[in-house]
Amino acid sequence: MPEENPAKIAFIGFGPKGLYGLERLLANLALKKNAFPIELHLFNKSDSFGAGDIYNPKQPLYLLMNYSNGHINMWAEKLPAPVVPYPRSFMEWLSGHKDEFPDPIADGFSPRATVGRYLSEGFEQLINSCPDHIKIIRHVGEVKNIEKTGESYRLIYHHRNSGYLRSESNIQNILISTGHPSVNDSEYLSEPNYIDFIYPVTHRLSQIPIGSKVAIKGMGLTFIDAVLGLTEGRNGKFMTKANKVTYVRSGLEPEKIYPFSKSGLLMMPRGSTFGKPSYSPSFFNEDLLKYLDTLDGKHDFERQLLPLIEQEFISVYYSKVFQEHGMNLHLTQDFSEVKFQIDAFLDKHPDIPRFDFHDFLTAPLPKDNLHGNTQDYIRFCIEQAEIGVEKSPFAATADLWRRLSDSFNGLYKFGGLLPQSQKLFLEKYAGQLNRLSYGPPIENMKKIEALADAGLIDFSFSQDPMLLRNDVYTLATDKGKSIHADILIDARIPKVHLHQCAGELFDNMVAQGLISPYVNRQEGRLDYRPGCLAINEKGQPIDESGLANTSLTFYGTPTEGLTYDNDTLSREKNDFVSEWAKDLTENLYKKEEVT
Repeated sequence: MPEENPAKIAFIGFGPKGLYGLERLLANLALKKNAFPIELHLFNKSDSFGAGDIYNPKQPLYLLMNYSNGHINMWAEKLPAPVVPYPRSFMEWLSGHKDEFPDPIADGFSPRATVGRYLSEGFEQLINSCPDHIKIIRHVGEVKNIEKTGESYRLIYHHRNSGYLRSESNIQNILISTGHPSVNDSEYLSEPNYIDFIYPVTHRLSQIPIGSKVAIKGMGLTFIDAVLGLTEGRNGKFMTKANKVTYVRSGLEPEKIYPFSKSGLLMMPRGSTFGKPSYSPSFFNEDLLKYLDTLDGKHDFERQLLPLIEQEFISVYYSKVFQEHGMNLHLTQDFSEVKFQIDAFLDKHPDIPRFDFHDFLTAPLPKDNLHGNTQDYIRFCIEQAEIGVEKSPFAATADLWRRLSDSFNGLYKFGGLLPQSQKLFLEKYAGQLNRLSYGPPIENMKKIEALADAGLIDFSFSQDPMLLRNDVYTLATDKGKSIHADILIDARIPKVHLHQCAGELFDNMVAQGLISPYVNRQEGRLDYRPGCLAINEKGQPIDESGLANTSLTFYGTPTEGLTYDNDTLSREKNDFVSEWAKDLTENLYKKEEVT
């Protein structure tokens, strides 16, 4: 291959997932002895290469991870080995900065900015360890379109510094790991005083006036970041005394914050999950799951899987209750034997409430005095999280879905559920289960409690209110109670949805036929369109006939819908890049041999 025509590979979106792809590609290329020119073009919206916006090192330190330090490692623990001489896990990296982090804790939670520093430094290590024949080129800008030009592609992107559209041609292979789109609902964008996306928080929330009333849609992790940006980010102070957190106003805050969501529930706070004993499911396990009947390889979630999940939850909950009473619940794969033990125990202890799986998921709060009931629920959840998963029945059961999700993903991915069963899971159960297992650190939930105690947060309209839009935003309950808000923040995490709000790049790819929406089909049943794109098990887009475009590979958030649980720094979950890097390296050298 002539030097003036190098092989050109593009990475669209260069946060952690793009970084993982680069790391694997360089590791595979380093195995080859015959060098020829290769250009790797990295496209990222900001200059935060390797960390992306979510882990940008420049963001405030009060924005915390909900993933323990000990779990974080940007380097693949598999062959081929990374090209850098000393790949370090996050804990090893923290230990190497003892002046800043004198006593790093594996089961602690770090600021996202600190993790971003680790990822950014790892990226620079890759740059410095890159072989001479490989040139890495950074482009700060947002890719707007991918055009097929013969056997290669032309990328059109908005260059951030110049403000102009630019292009890069003769791209042979593209890894697309763009993360979350920036909006949930495009129809809101024309609304006054509406904030569609809170990151970066310092910039996006600065427009909210002091003393205004703010409604926040969504009560998950992004909601917490938004609230902290409007309080701690405006010079407010949290004080801790005797394990109780209080808030001291700066005077720069909004007058009131009104959170709301469909369920009206906050996420369960998390204590440490690192270093805990591994968990072996008694009912939702491979031995039982492999005997489930399928219809053309598809499962019915509510009829087949949910009963086993419920049995698992019940057994974990009562195992801890029995433990509190100096007893052991003997677990067998026959749930009727477990139930017999539980019933006998409850007959002897009629004062102990019976565990209800569905109530545990939905945690229905009485609507009378919703604010006070929510505060009570927050205090209870914090208390149980502090007791910990090894002793608290509530905390152990809340943590359970995280331990079952890998097995579930194996059944769910690539259309593993019946069409309407997938719809039911995503719309009814996924949010409830994630709320329990993937919540914030205890420290952050204590801050929310303190802000509610200080009168800055009002939960009176949190449970599925009507949202009316006129000159102001109005939240109204079915009891006729209402309030007006000056600002509306959307604090839900956006997802790729090709039918509604895919963004310019994905819209253009659909228009050109490079990608198409996935349809979960089953003969004789209603189709379901989750909004994601159709890909094969290598992350490559496929057409209606199942033919794959091997030049494009999607990784991370864009694969959500055909995979499950991508919103993590884990390198193991839904790892498409290891095989992508291996196959791409082999194909590059085959082409080189031919030429």
